[in-house]
Amino acid sequence: MNELFNIASQGNFTVFNVILNLALTFILALVIALVYKNTHKGLSYSQSFLFTLILISVITTIAMMVIGNSLAIAFGLLGAFSIIRFRTPVKEAKDTGYIFFSLVEGMAVGTNNHVIAIISTIAVLLIIWILYKTNFGALHKNEYLLVFTIDYAKKQPDNFAGLFEKYLKNSMLLNISAKENNHKTE
Repeated sequence: MNELFNIASQGNFTVFNVILNLALTFILALVIALVYKNTHKGLSYSQSFLFTLILISVITTIAMMVIGNSLAIAFGLLGAFSIIRFRTPVKEAKDTGYIFFSLVEGMAVGTNNHVIAIISTIAVLLIIWILYKTNFGALHKNEYLLVFTIDYAKKQPDNFAGLFEKYLKNSMLLNISAKENNHKTE
């Protein structure tokens, strides 16, 4: 029976270690993804990005367990990853930070550094929360996104410029899109 649990053993990894590493990575990555979701302020929110954050962590953990202390496997894995081309550009700089965060968290768990993974995840998420709550780096104290639909036949979008000047300190038109049904502009 002992041999069954040591089948997955490459280096110091048993079946229990592999399951523990994957479960811990999933939990920590899920927390990272939820914090990202709740602190995201941009216009380009993507559910698939959250999915990817979690996958990056879990896959990195697997990669770190496979690599272990083998330099040859590390170079082989690097060669395999270099074949992959990322065609989707990252739309916000903060997204890159979350990607790197997920990657490092997966590396920590994958190398059996569980204490480092847990403490550093808590610390980084606390820093993110503080920056989010203080609105650090924002040009204006309050930033909002206004989306509205008008009947194009009755009002032109330019007619609202006067209202915006009267009631808003700053405004910027991001997008106008026309909908064919009933000639509405959004």
